[in-house]
Amino acid sequence: MLPVATINSAGLTTGAGGGVASISATLSGITGSTSVNVQATTGCPCSIWGSPVPTIIDAGPDNPVELGVAFRADSNGLVTGVRFYKSAANTGTHVGNLWSSNGTLLATATFGTETASGWQHVNFSTPVAVTANTVYVMSYHTNRGHFSVDRNYFTVGVDNPPLHALANGVSGYGVYTYTAGSAFPANTTQSSNYWVDVVYSTGAANPPDR
Repeated sequence: MLPVATINSAGLTTGAGGGVASISATLSGITGSTSVNVQATTGCPCSIWGSPVPTIIDAGPDNPVELGVAFRADSNGLVTGVRFYKSAANTGTHVGNLWSSNGTLLATATFGTETASGWQHVNFSTPVAVTANTVYVMSYHTNRGHFSVDRNYFTVGVDNPPLHALANGVSGYGVYTYTAGSAFPANTTQSSNYWVDVVYSTGAANPPDR
């Protein structure tokens, strides 16, 4: 007789990042039963930040700039989109980009209908497969400055499993570059957090139609 797993729904707990659940189960066999913990994926979607409000919502006018964050994921998965925190004066067209750590552009999307301020979100036309424990950079481009920032934020990393934003000196952190159009943001200053976020899901991309 094969063991039968009886799931106790009261034993379901979800990790901080929304990605992993611990399920309390009982396996009943011929000679008795035993309790086990089963790790199950909740499927996300997950992000680094959730919905906090930056300390400095509007850093003031500036030149066109690309702003980003370096991150990694605990498991293979899909990056489906990009988020950023917008001040009311950060108007105009915004473009979100996903890069490899060496500056290869992996995906891009232009933000469509935005709210006046707060967290903005756009999906890539095709989700991008990412590899576990590999550094990537998510960024967005703004033409007007007025971006949100917290200085001296990435003196330590931010862990919200399955996603991790990297600390100053650990293969990158909050990054920027002044540029008229989208470009890889390779510069750093004051361990700054520009409040750029990743939308990530576990699992594989859908197979092509046959």
